[in-house]
Amino acid sequence: MAGVLGELGDEAAGHRSLVVLRVDALNAYCEEITLRGARILHGPAPMTDRMRVAHLKDPEGNLVELQEWLLLRT
Repeated sequence: MAGVLGELGDEAAGHRSLVVLRVDALNAYCEEITLRGARILHGPAPMTDRMRVAHLKDPEGNLVELQEWLLLRT
């Protein structure tokens, strides 16, 4: 993930946390929170063939990862 967001590879200053939230419709959720003032840092984008993710920071600088788990097609 450090390669995705770049700055996470930098020397940490203070405490850092990663909050992971699962959402049902990642595109719609990102659109809604953007309208409310959030700034998406990365995504929505595939993480694996089973998950899509987006990243943003909360007001305290903690990283938030939004995950949408995809149904496997057989």
